[in-house]
Amino acid sequence: MRALALVAFLALPARAGNIRIDVFHTNDIHGWMMSRAAYWNEKDPKRMIGGVPALVNAVKKLAKPGDKVLLLDAGDWYQGTPEGSIPKGKAMAELFNAAGFDALEIGNHEFDIGEEGLKALIAQIRVPVLGANIREVATGKRVPYARGHIVKDLGGVKVGIFGLLTTNMRRLTFAKNIAGLEFEDEAAAARREVAALKAEGAQVIVALTHVGLVRPGNAPFEDDVRVAGEVPGIDLIVGGHSHTFLEQPIRDEVHGTLIVQDGQYLSKVGLTTLEYDPAAGKVVSSQDSLRELWVDEFGEDPDTLAIVRRYQQDVGKVLDVVIATATATLTRDRERESSLGDWMTDCQRRWTKTQVGFQNGGGIRADLPAGPVRLRQLFEIMPFDNYLVTTTLTGKQVREVLEQGVSGRIGVLQMSGVAVRYDPKAPMDARVREVRVGGEPLRDDRTYSVTAEDFMVQGGDGYGALGRGEDEALSDTLMRDAMAWCARTRPLIERPAAGRITRE
Repeated sequence: MRALALVAFLALPARAGNIRIDVFHTNDIHGWMMSRAAYWNEKDPKRMIGGVPALVNAVKKLAKPGDKVLLLDAGDWYQGTPEGSIPKGKAMAELFNAAGFDALEIGNHEFDIGEEGLKALIAQIRVPVLGANIREVATGKRVPYARGHIVKDLGGVKVGIFGLLTTNMRRLTFAKNIAGLEFEDEAAAARREVAALKAEGAQVIVALTHVGLVRPGNAPFEDDVRVAGEVPGIDLIVGGHSHTFLEQPIRDEVHGTLIVQDGQYLSKVGLTTLEYDPAAGKVVSSQDSLRELWVDEFGEDPDTLAIVRRYQQDVGKVLDVVIATATATLTRDRERESSLGDWMTDCQRRWTKTQVGFQNGGGIRADLPAGPVRLRQLFEIMPFDNYLVTTTLTGKQVREVLEQGVSGRIGVLQMSGVAVRYDPKAPMDARVREVRVGGEPLRDDRTYSVTAEDFMVQGGDGYGALGRGEDEALSDTLMRDAMAWCARTRPLIERPAAGRITRE
């Protein structure tokens, strides 16, 4: 097993004659172009953080005099806020152009508007958009709207940048959105791109990836660590997809590749400094750190702020409306039962009048702070255009859904009407120990009415059993609209009682 190390460095002056390259990196912005109050900050929950205007100023202030500068984003640009989603990514395209990004990688959520929608979005972006392993099934060629790689000359140093998207796409989006596409193995594509970049004279090579890092307790997948270990010649992997706040970067000790990632929602920016030795013809040192984008520290760039304010005004006319009050903060949690997941699945069941409600934990994208509840917040919690589906499952099929939901493969399933006890150390697909529906033991030979989102019913996140039910009916109600109905009809939102998921 190859060695990995977590590394942290102090910023040291470059040796005489060496060239320093400052690589500023973001990932999984998900439409968070604006600053907002850091409600999670116990010392000052009203302190403003994040957004593109703060990022632009941070790059100007943190870049060291004489250093060469790159600004890169590793994907999932727009899907998460109304400003990002309602114009189908148009706002983020405008901001990428204005902020001076050097390259962007396509993320899985870029396909949420379908391939034609993505093509139209990329046509508005003047920044190079990468995706070396996104290929057409019919031709076997890379899709024409994404580049495999680029080479930038930074003061005489040729920096090659190539992009990769996760091969797990069929579990991450609707099949119709990626029909006719295939996603080449990440390591195989990386080897090809490294060879091509070296042939073009690249002296420093950066992989810009929306591939992710395996989290503790999750089932393994082909992640950035694997790419670093199997593909020599990469100096830096700027990653995304897993929303990992990688406070200390990871270094592959065999090839020296540094892996970095800066979490989510543009509350921080990553800064990697590469020191290139022209005499040796290679990178001789690398370091990375994450910096919080406090507005009172960096200020906000007026040009990009004007763009943000324009979109905020347009959206605010509709969504900045108070419809309820939360008596306590409801939080999300991908790895266990959450108060927000409980409330959302209760809403599903109230709307559809079914016995069981299911929600994938990864689909819940924001917490609900205590206090006034606006339509905007419900959109941020559920930014995806996912419709509610009702179906009838046998008890055996319900059990299969629950096995997937507690498997650790992709977080823990959120649920209503069901109580499950499971053993995470038991063999895969044999972890569920006890299930009760409506307070009664689950019976395999009985049928149960179930509500879930269309993404899950179509097999998203591996929930194949949901698509094998009877009497399946797709509603015309978006999940976030059902949430708004719940908030309006019961405008005092309280934290539901916990205890639906018991981990042995």
